[in-house]
Amino acid sequence: MTQKTLLLIEDDVPLAQLTMSYLQRQGYQLSHATTVARALQLPKMFRPSLIICDVMLPDQSGFAASELLLSRFKCPLLFLTALDSTEDQITGLTLGACDYIVKPVQPALLLAKIEANLRKTSVPPVLQLKIGGLLLDKALQQLTLHNEKISLTTMEFAMLWIFAQQPAQVLSREYLFEQLVGRPYDGMNRAIDAKVSRLRKRLQELAIPGLELVTVHGRGYQMCFPAMELPG
Repeated sequence: MTQKTLLLIEDDVPLAQLTMSYLQRQGYQLSHATTVARALQLPKMFRPSLIICDVMLPDQSGFAASELLLSRFKCPLLFLTALDSTEDQITGLTLGACDYIVKPVQPALLLAKIEANLRKTSVPPVLQLKIGGLLLDKALQQLTLHNEKISLTTMEFAMLWIFAQQPAQVLSREYLFEQLVGRPYDGMNRAIDAKVSRLRKRLQELAIPGLELVTVHGRGYQMCFPAMELPG
């Protein structure tokens, strides 16, 4: 099954972390932004399958930003907000949202709504990603830099693809292990750390400005892409 990527725009970080954790366990990849501006700073190659957007955001209303978000990411947008009036719900749907969900919501219901709306779209799976001069081709399991093939192991390519699908997000050892190995992390295995170290070395050899795999102590690993700033 092709893994879907979701963009969550939510300034309540603890709530966002809970939502992301649940959806990741259901097989989704998540990118998170706390403001509309941060969402718009994501790399142009980032293509989510669906946006989950709060309305009351620090920099601007989700309502006000909806047209720009829909134009930028070209995917369905679902409002998830505490605003529960009929007028607000009508406004959200009129602005082009595929759905409007009032907080608090049971995670299972949110999941069902997401899946129902994804079934309405038939977006072909992403098989290529471009990052600066890099081209990742999932079908060929191949990485090229300015049309020159770069040698990566199957595991290194799979890891790079996961990071590229979730730009600027901190991915835990546990999450990477589950995605790459296909079973829950046992709390002891450090193979992922070694593989991250080897991938980091390969990326350093390429010397692409702005492309860096960094360790976020106590949390996991983060891939920084060209022209992307670290989240605060």
